[in-house]
Amino acid sequence: MKADLVFMNGKVITVDSKDSTSEAIAVYSGRIIKVGSNREVEKCIGQETRVIDLGDKAVTPGMIDVHCHFADSGTSKVYVVDLRYPNVESISEVLKIVEAQVSKAPRGMWIKGRGWDEALFQERRYITRWDLDSISPENPVILHHTSGHYISVNTYVLQLAGVTKDTPQPAGGTIDKDPESREPTGVFKEAPAMNLVLKKVPEWTVLELETGIKKAQELFLSEGITAIKDPGVTNATLHAYNNLQNCGELAMRVYMLYPVNTVHQTERAVKHLARGGNDFLKLGGLKMFLDGSGMARTAWMYEDWNQHYIHRDVNNRGYPVIPLKDFRMMVKIAHKAGFQIGVHAIGDKAIDETLTAYEAALKEVPKTNSRHSIIHANVPTDEALERITKLKDNIVIETQTPFLYFIGDNYAGNFGPQRAKRMIPMKTYMKQGITVGNSSDWSVCPFPPRIGIWSAIVRKTWKGLYGFHPFGIEEGLSVQEALRTYTILAAKCIFMEELIGSIEEKKYADLVVWSRDLYTTPIDKLKDLTVEMTIVGGKIVYGKDMAG
Repeated sequence: MKADLVFMNGKVITVDSKDSTSEAIAVYSGRIIKVGSNREVEKCIGQETRVIDLGDKAVTPGMIDVHCHFADSGTSKVYVVDLRYPNVESISEVLKIVEAQVSKAPRGMWIKGRGWDEALFQERRYITRWDLDSISPENPVILHHTSGHYISVNTYVLQLAGVTKDTPQPAGGTIDKDPESREPTGVFKEAPAMNLVLKKVPEWTVLELETGIKKAQELFLSEGITAIKDPGVTNATLHAYNNLQNCGELAMRVYMLYPVNTVHQTERAVKHLARGGNDFLKLGGLKMFLDGSGMARTAWMYEDWNQHYIHRDVNNRGYPVIPLKDFRMMVKIAHKAGFQIGVHAIGDKAIDETLTAYEAALKEVPKTNSRHSIIHANVPTDEALERITKLKDNIVIETQTPFLYFIGDNYAGNFGPQRAKRMIPMKTYMKQGITVGNSSDWSVCPFPPRIGIWSAIVRKTWKGLYGFHPFGIEEGLSVQEALRTYTILAAKCIFMEELIGSIEEKKYADLVVWSRDLYTTPIDKLKDLTVEMTIVGGKIVYGKDMAG
């Protein structure tokens, strides 16, 4: 059989079970038909074969991001103002940006921003409505925190939503209020509180989502990402993805989770959603939230949260965002119906309760290979790690080593010195044979896997507010291990390890050509690698022409 496409003279990092390397790859009809030496692969070259001389550059499997808000964040990239550090370093800079948007907007038009982090502000505090009122009295303003778990709005929005100092705190959420006047500050934490405001914000249209998905796709392919797991699709998002696939504009693999927040929603989802799809677009399961955010100190913990690293946030241990009884029932319903479940659980208490729900569902309806996930799983206890290990292929971990770098200063300050040491225990996951996929949670963090790989190794924070290594280095990975979390282990999280995730014969030719060999690049240079070419199913979807 003569190949359509051949790569020669490279360092082929296969990420197979032996972590073998080779020189060349032959591709036919989107699949890998030969991996071997130049001499072996030359036999696959025919008159119509396109040959790419790698010039000693490295090739790896395509990168897989197992948790990123792809459609929503891509749409925000197009239509929402970026307030991410270091573009914005203070509240005063935020106000200048918002004021500039207001000056161009008609009266009453929504002004939206995303990406701020109070831990990285010079002022080290939240943005409040009193900050925003002075520059936007006649336009509603909503600014999403980088975590996605809290928002800041101006008084205009409070009035639209009918929120006053007498509005009661919703179960599972927090309306931040001034301690003296009890007036709402304009900061809302977690969905039950945020929804009081968000229901007034116009939703993205299908056309806007299509535009956003195409923007996200362009960005992700340029960083070697060939497959993603989008955990927050709406009905409109499903339409947008399907439209793009039907017209041939979906160039990467998308595995989707549909979010549910109540027992009723779960029952409707398992009854009406069409689970499945094809190797490019597939609806695989349901997403559930059990707790909140490590940045907002709303994740569910056994012990009080910290503030500024060494101080205690007394009587604040976070909380479940839905009633525990309902959560357990939702897990049972989804498990029985055969859906993969992804549960957002950051705090140690939330992780344990997620495991309890999974164990109960599996006891009632025994299965193997369910691959239910704990999303984030930031601070599991030793007991939790043992329970995860015993669940074997019924559970996977979908975590984010970029958290350690990009939001690590905020995390270290909130988790404190003791808990920080068991933050995202990657080495332990690997040693205990736990399937752990890596990701960005974009737009919580930037998405390039090169940074996630580097962060998994060095476990360093961005600004070093509490020392550059508050999480320790004992749980750091080797570059080989870190690469596996973005390839073959990530593929297992989306049930595609027989098709992608390693460079082996009969698998799809999802490949990345890198500027340097990941295995020999100095560790501190890994995050600066560049992607020269991205291939999905044998089709070059990003990069310059390297054909010989």
